[in-house]
Amino acid sequence: MANAASTAAANPADSGLAGKKNNVSEFRRYLDEQVPLLQKKYGVPGVSIGVLEHGKIGYVVQYGYADKKAGHKLDAASRFQAGSISKSVTAWGILRLAEEGKLSLDDPVGKHLGNRSIPGVETISEEVTIRRLLSHTAGLAPHPGYLGVEPGRELPTPEQSLAGAGMLNEPVKFAFTPGTEAAYSGAGYTILQMVIEEVSGQPFEDYMEKQVLLPLGMNSSSFGLSKEDRVSLTKAYGYFGQELPDYRFTERAAAGLITTAGDLIKLMQASLDTSKTGGIPLGRGVLAPDLVGEMQTPVLGENGLGIFSRSLPDGTTLLYHPGDNRGWHAFYGFIPESQNGLVILTNSENGIDLRQDVYHAWIRFETGALPEGAVALAQSRTLHQWVAYGLAAGLGIYLLLAALRIRSGRRVFLLNHPKPPCVRLLIRLIVLIVPGVLLYLGAYRWSIIGLQSGLKNIALAVFAWLASLLVFGLFPKLPAKMQKKADAASLR
Repeated sequence: MANAASTAAANPADSGLAGKKNNVSEFRRYLDEQVPLLQKKYGVPGVSIGVLEHGKIGYVVQYGYADKKAGHKLDAASRFQAGSISKSVTAWGILRLAEEGKLSLDDPVGKHLGNRSIPGVETISEEVTIRRLLSHTAGLAPHPGYLGVEPGRELPTPEQSLAGAGMLNEPVKFAFTPGTEAAYSGAGYTILQMVIEEVSGQPFEDYMEKQVLLPLGMNSSSFGLSKEDRVSLTKAYGYFGQELPDYRFTERAAAGLITTAGDLIKLMQASLDTSKTGGIPLGRGVLAPDLVGEMQTPVLGENGLGIFSRSLPDGTTLLYHPGDNRGWHAFYGFIPESQNGLVILTNSENGIDLRQDVYHAWIRFETGALPEGAVALAQSRTLHQWVAYGLAAGLGIYLLLAALRIRSGRRVFLLNHPKPPCVRLLIRLIVLIVPGVLLYLGAYRWSIIGLQSGLKNIALAVFAWLASLLVFGLFPKLPAKMQKKADAASLR
């Protein structure tokens, strides 16, 4: 029964509930049944989910552990890194400055940088406006995202980050004519972080706390780096269950928010006008309703100001933003027409798969149909599964043949070379150890390789291949005594 239920969760169309709308109480039953199965299937220690129902808090539920080693379970106070959902909250900070008349969204960003500059950029075009930075349409080249810095290590300054400091970071550069293309860039929000500090005269995290987080009622959220700021932060885990460091970010506007599911529900409530049903007015007094409307209006394609807009199968609109840091995967989204919304917070790299399954199921419950991309994801997972099976089967055959070859005293490595033994050994070491070490570092130690949608099983199969080839490459023949016995046996 567990396997069948897990399959239904991963493939919502097969659950027997596709094709019809369901209410939030039914979705709650779905979560209670399926989320623990998905946690076990993917290896996700902790999940917090919040549901907004007609503008009001439907429920906030937690599954699993904040610290699996210590056995500490999640509760309503458990906090998660929210990744790029930080950009949505940062957009509120920028619009708050616009609300106060301290800047205009269509101002050139250079007007508000003071003495600070963007490294490597001599002059900033007047067309690079605050609105375009908020909507990823300012002409910046796509940015790969920030990986963060381990605790105890010195953080770069925002300027150093923009110059390319940090693992796999890239210097900021302009690649398109502003306003003509949408290209997602965390670097644009690092520039906006500098704008907030220059215009407000305060550190970014202090301004955001006083002017956005607390006024919105997000009392458990913070952009800070101190130990006090990170109280109740859960542990984060890699694809293989290893505990990951609490990575810190200079680029807090782009990736530094820590929060709870309950607080993100409050963000969604402030993004909706629920006053007619006894709720709060649009903007909650932090922003005027027209500014919230500007935030939610796409500038180009799906890109609003710190939020994305997508059409759903039933013709309604989803406003949303995902978040992805190492060890954390999150999502929040709401449907203005129904005033329903969903928050998902996970503390594992494997949470990216669980997040997708829960999101697809929620869209099915809301609209009666699967969202765009659900079928493609299922096909991708099936392909990756068969590739992993193929690699495992091939390895089994190789190991069987290797065992037979060793018994006969023949070499068992894949290739033979007419070179001296020491050269052959060096070649084998380089060919096998180098990719093995890189795979270990990228997938396990640093967690910088994406292994979602079944790619983790492929990586495990590849690592098993490398280990087996290394063993048989180092010991390609029987020891001398065993070889004599084998030769004697063959002469009988």
